[in-house]
Formats: sequence, C-alpha cells, structure tokens
Amino acid sequence: MLMLGASSPLASPLPHRPLTMRYAILRTQKLKATSAVARSLKHAFREQDTPNADQAKTPENSHIDAASSREALDRFAALLPDKVRKNGVLAIEYLVTASPEAMHGKTREQQDAYFRDALAWLHARHGRENVFYAGVHRDELTPHMYAYVVPLDERGRLNARAFLGGSKALTQMQTDFAAKVGRAHGLERGIERSKAQHQTVRQFYAQIQQPAQHVQIGADDIAPRTLEKGLLRDRIETPDMVADRLSKAVQRAYTPAVEGAKAAQMERRRAREMTDTAKVAQAREAELERLGQAARGKAAEAAAELKTLMGIVARGGDALARLQTELRERMARSQQKRRDGLER
Repeated sequence: MLMLGASSPLASPLPHRPLTMRYAILRTQKLKATSAVARSLKHAFREQDTPNADQAKTPENSHIDAASSREALDRFAALLPDKVRKNGVLAIEYLVTASPEAMHGKTREQQDAYFRDALAWLHARHGRENVFYAGVHRDELTPHMYAYVVPLDERGRLNARAFLGGSKALTQMQTDFAAKVGRAHGLERGIERSKAQHQTVRQFYAQIQQPAQHVQIGADDIAPRTLEKGLLRDRIETPDMVADRLSKAVQRAYTPAVEGAKAAQMERRRAREMTDTAKVAQAREAELERLGQAARGKAAEAAAELKTLMGIVARGGDALARLQTELRERMARSQQKRRDGLER
C-alpha cells in the first residue's frame, strides 16, 4: 500500500555512473474528451482486459482518492467548469517512473518514497484539489505512478497550455521535476536540449509489454477443431481456419517480444541522440571559454590603460596637458575620417 501520510526521507544524490542510466522519467498525455478519460481510467483500475499486466500482481497496485473508475469520473466531472471550449484539453494524465535498472534497484519503500514526492510535486504544480485520482501499477514490467489532473489556471479556466504549452514549457517541467523530485532519489535529468523527442504516456505504455513465452504447438493444436455439432455431420475447421488460428496464437505470443525489441531500439536511438547533444554542448562550452579568455584579456588591458590615465590625472602638470592634447588630436582625426566618408 502506498502510504501518503508519512514523509519521505530525502537521501543524498547517488554518485554519477555514466555507464548506468538512472534517469527520472515524467510523461504526459492530453485527454480531450470524457470518453478518453473514461477509457484511460478503466485501464488504470484494470476494469478492462490488460494483456501486459500480470494478474497475480494486480492486487499490489495502489489507488489514491478513488476506488473505481466511476468514482474517479465523478470527481473529474465535479471539477470541470461550466464553460468548456470545444476541443479543449479536459485532463492531463501524468506518468512517473525511472529507468528500469534504477527502478528495479530500489526497494518497495524507496519506490513508494519516490512516488510520494512525485505526487506532492503534482499537488504543488496544479493544486491538491485538481489532482482527482492517482495510483501505482506494480503488475507491469516497470513500477510506475500515474495521476490525472484537471488543468485549471488561477482564474478557474481550463488551460493546459499554461502547463504544457510548447517545448520550452516541457523543458522547464522536466528540469523542475528532476531537481525537486528525482535528485533526492538518486535520479538525474535527461540531457537538456537533447534531440530526443518527448514521449507521451501512450508511447511509454507501448514499450513496457511483458516478455513473451515461447509458443508450444502440439498435435491437438494442429488437428481441426469442431465448430458446431450437427445431427448428421459436425462442422469442423478447414485447413485455412487452422492456419489462421495458429497464426493468431503465434502473433499474440510474440507481440510483446516484438514491442520490447522496438523499445530497446528506441532507447538506443535516444542514447545516441543524447550523446550527440552532449558533444555539441561540450564544443559550445569550449568556444564560450575561448571567448571568455579573450574578453578577460581585453578587460585586463583596458584596466591597465585606465590605471595609467588615472595616474596621469592625479599627477597633473605637463603629463596631464600632453594627455589632453593627445585626446583632442584623436577626436579631430576621428571627426575628419567621418567627414571624408560622407564626402565620398
């Protein structure tokens, strides 16, 4: 059970390990229709078939502020304003987890502490009353928390743009979450300004399918099955029907493995993109350092010249008179150059 009353200990950040990904993961999904909210809630409460969930572990899932999709929908409806813009975002679904190796490396208590802090961050971001339901799935491959929010702004209007509007807002959100939640649990932010694209909750779910079991096809499976018993003759499967049945069984069994391979390929691509971004950032940092050194050198020269001038002014006499004469000559030459340029 996810206990919300207890405060979570803020552990010191773990040391950086470049060969192990320990990233805080935050995903969002915009829901623009009540039917979309209802479908997502039915998945959350396992009120519909969920192939990627281990039913034996489903009782370990946690539900916060609602015990069923119906109760959560009622809380959602009570928060909606009277006027709703057509095609407006009615709710935002957040998903919180971490890199699989980081998540599985935590104890149940450490996972709960991470999820508690993440939920507190959402409460601060949207207001406690606007987070109408949250929960934790432990029956899928990687434990993760999800939360549903009605995105009301300070005027009480639906305004998802204020929270998710544009790449800059998404970047700031990821940075803030990593700093205020992830860091205390030994998790770091992904590389900022990376070429890797933001994933939605739906895309994330597509990557956490359970590994498939190998298909075992026996003689009974190959034999045609009786479809309907008749008085004189039974209707049995044709060879094409048998082939179609076996093909579907194989496809169902290996779809999770195919999805897992796609997920691994996507993670490798994202890792390459983040590496490329890091190289660009290092080159940019080196160029800025070079420019900074040049600027510091010029500043030192200017400071030395100013010190010399101040000394001349302080001493006065012939040195000051020569300085004033030199400055007047410089101004005269400069004015002459400007006049020559205009005449041309």
